[in-house]
Amino acid sequence: MTLEEQSHPFPIKMKKGIICSITLLMGAGLFAAASPTPAVPAKPKVNGPFGEAEWERSAIPLRPGEPGQAPFWNAFAKRFIFAPAFDFRAVDGAVKYKYELSSRDDATTCSLEGDVPFAPLSRVWASLPVGTYDLKVTGIAGSGTALGVAGEARFYRAAPFDGPYLAPVMTYDQSGRLALEKIMHKPYVEYWLTHKTPDSSYEFYRHPAKLFGSLVVGAVAHARLNEGTAEARRAAELARIVADYLLAIRFPPGWYLEFFPPAYSREAEARLPHMKQSNYLIIAAAESGHAFLDLYDYTRDRKYLEAAERIARTYLKTQLPNGTWRLYLDPETGEETANKAAIPTSTINYFERLKKDYGMQGLEEPIQRAFDWIMENPVKTFDWLAQYEDIPLTGSPPYRRMSREQPCDLAIYLFRKFPKQPKYVELAEDLIRFSEDQFISWEKMEDLVIHRGVQRPSVPNVGSPGAYSKNWLLPVVHEQYGFWMPSARNTGLMIETYWEGYVATKKEVYRAKALSIANNFTRVQQLHDGDYPTMFTQYPMNFWINNSIYPAKVMIALQKELDRIR
Repeated sequence: MTLEEQSHPFPIKMKKGIICSITLLMGAGLFAAASPTPAVPAKPKVNGPFGEAEWERSAIPLRPGEPGQAPFWNAFAKRFIFAPAFDFRAVDGAVKYKYELSSRDDATTCSLEGDVPFAPLSRVWASLPVGTYDLKVTGIAGSGTALGVAGEARFYRAAPFDGPYLAPVMTYDQSGRLALEKIMHKPYVEYWLTHKTPDSSYEFYRHPAKLFGSLVVGAVAHARLNEGTAEARRAAELARIVADYLLAIRFPPGWYLEFFPPAYSREAEARLPHMKQSNYLIIAAAESGHAFLDLYDYTRDRKYLEAAERIARTYLKTQLPNGTWRLYLDPETGEETANKAAIPTSTINYFERLKKDYGMQGLEEPIQRAFDWIMENPVKTFDWLAQYEDIPLTGSPPYRRMSREQPCDLAIYLFRKFPKQPKYVELAEDLIRFSEDQFISWEKMEDLVIHRGVQRPSVPNVGSPGAYSKNWLLPVVHEQYGFWMPSARNTGLMIETYWEGYVATKKEVYRAKALSIANNFTRVQQLHDGDYPTMFTQYPMNFWINNSIYPAKVMIALQKELDRIR
């Protein structure tokens, strides 16, 4: 077994006479040698310097499933950039399998024969035009008789990267500064300065730990960018007011989650029953913790550092023996409210910051246990359960509600901490490929509408015009399976992930992808009066301030990085 195979969580078994490796599974043995019939169309034309390589690379399957060896993680996936493999079952008596692909958009069809019913579609993938396809796999007897259908699937073959795309209309730091300035002067933000409390007319303040924490982070960043001015003093005052309000509403000493700011306000429960204080989302507190640390860095007021450390100590005492935390629980009693585990990338990052920048002791071993849990669970299963408030508490099977936030968090962590260790860099690149495969639309995408969070075929007069994919401003990054809208925060996280990939590997394609997404921020911003809209559409929709503050900081940091390496 090669070093590359040893370092991969799911080494592919080599079969006699088959050319097969982790990075190249083209089906030389899984598919018969005969050419597809009728002939597959010529490879699509490309426009950018990376297009040809990216189309070829898209034929390399991403963690292909194999019965008893590797999980089929894509059971609920509807689109793919990289060649998929499906969990189709063997047909009794079959000696081979016929794969039939037909396009629902044009006359493209092809067929192949394979040894197994679950082979990746690698052999024809790089020649398949973007569009929707039906796949049917049939078991064939030695006599050539069809014995039965092994499985069927419908999916969208999504476009690989063929950029760089667009051009920025301003520098990235100018863009980020403008987005922050716009937020700092929203009426429901200015309300804090006169009332010292949240404006009840802004519905998303129902998420105190997340939204108030983000507002503190944004206000501190804005103050630093305007140092020595009245604007900086105003922003610093705003940050203190919001942070002090968070301190005042923390859970009391003696509660299981003592000193954690609430994930939901009491007003939220009346509208959304699952968003109640007795059903806490465990990852929420870290967002407030980072806010307290940012404000401490700016003011040197130790009460904010102490608040951040108290959050960490509560995390420490509630960490489970297996290394992770319960995702949902009663903050007073600790009783689990749903049988779901947290994917603790945000907690690891929070602990790392406290350890590295503030010298907090006793974090090394908890970090390692949380990391080990991730490596033994979602890294192996590839079940990246979305860590959001709107995930159903019951009745959600594995792989139904996946997202790319925690895979991106982990990729960034691996690139930064283990840049010289090939097995971790390889894993980080796998996580990037997963995020791109399932959650990025670079160009030309399916015609659909998001109705009640779920993607559906486009039909007239369903919801807001911004919910229709024809009105999305590409390239975009989608939030999760359960809410497939393109969102700004997730798009910003993808910039950061690609950039860290570029820093660690020096692969120019990662840089090009990061800049292509950043370029789109500057253009979308023009259509929304300087704001980063939460949803990357042509039309105004719900505006979450955290979805603008985080990418604004990413854009400013990206410009600094570009200036540094020039």
